[in-house]
Amino acid sequence: MTASTRLLPLAAAIAFATLFAGCQKHGTDAAAVDGAEKINAYIACFNGVQQPIQESYETYVSWIANPETGPTGKESTIRAPGTVLSHRVEMCGAPMTAALAQTPANPLLDPVAKTYQERFATLNERIEDAGRYYTREDYKRDGGEGLKQRHAPLMQAYAAFFEASDAMDAALEQNEDTRRLAQIEAIEKEEGRNASYYHLKIIGDGKQLVKLLNAETPDVAAATAQLSRYQATLEEAQKAKVGQGDAMWGHMERAADKLASEGGRRIERLKSGQPLNRSEQMLLESGSSLAPGGTPQAVLASYNDLVDMSNRMAR
Repeated sequence: MTASTRLLPLAAAIAFATLFAGCQKHGTDAAAVDGAEKINAYIACFNGVQQPIQESYETYVSWIANPETGPTGKESTIRAPGTVLSHRVEMCGAPMTAALAQTPANPLLDPVAKTYQERFATLNERIEDAGRYYTREDYKRDGGEGLKQRHAPLMQAYAAFFEASDAMDAALEQNEDTRRLAQIEAIEKEEGRNASYYHLKIIGDGKQLVKLLNAETPDVAAATAQLSRYQATLEEAQKAKVGQGDAMWGHMERAADKLASEGGRRIERLKSGQPLNRSEQMLLESGSSLAPGGTPQAVLASYNDLVDMSNRMAR
């Protein structure tokens, strides 16, 4: 049981709305960012609680020999599920409810977001109840009965939440891609291929490259073609001298070039079938941020650096 992790891409979605709204010159473009407030509220909720819940789950099951059957009450180490900080919980409360009520409705996202909010609320209640029980150390006085009684409902709530989070992740991903394409088309039509156009195009092309390269079974031919498209976008922006003299654009450009480099290394490794050597394997197992070149981890890290630079530009 795991949850999706897409914090940086979602942060980028917020940045896209901010960036595009900031560069508007004509009221006719407002439709391109219509509903941004609603979507950003959904993203804030998702980003706010997704990782804490994953960590909460991992903490909880770490001491239970068999999570399917649950605790026996005789464990030497007992850990409560990690709780979610109150300000993060609030992100999925009133702001989320207000966003769900906003018009126009989003038929793709609204039902999924409502389910996500409801299942998070249910799970959070279970976590808080367990937290109080564990903090009081009631299990020392009831023979561990409370541990056993709480386990199945808590695990069911985790499972339901992670199911909803997968659906939320997919819906946000689709919405983000659709929104970006609409923004790119609107900018090109109204303003031409300016910095805002290339900003969004680089992020979008880079994201598609990462998705292809980090798929469970990568399509090397498709990834190679996408790398060419991504590089063509970078070269076009460079020839047009986009962002010339802008230090932040220079940082983003270098991050974009790094992704192209890592993408090429990944393709080379896939084509050759080159396995990880012992030192590379140890490096990955150590959790180091310096992933070996040509690995999915290195490609993702490069993309996240690019998105981080993009977000900084939009602030």
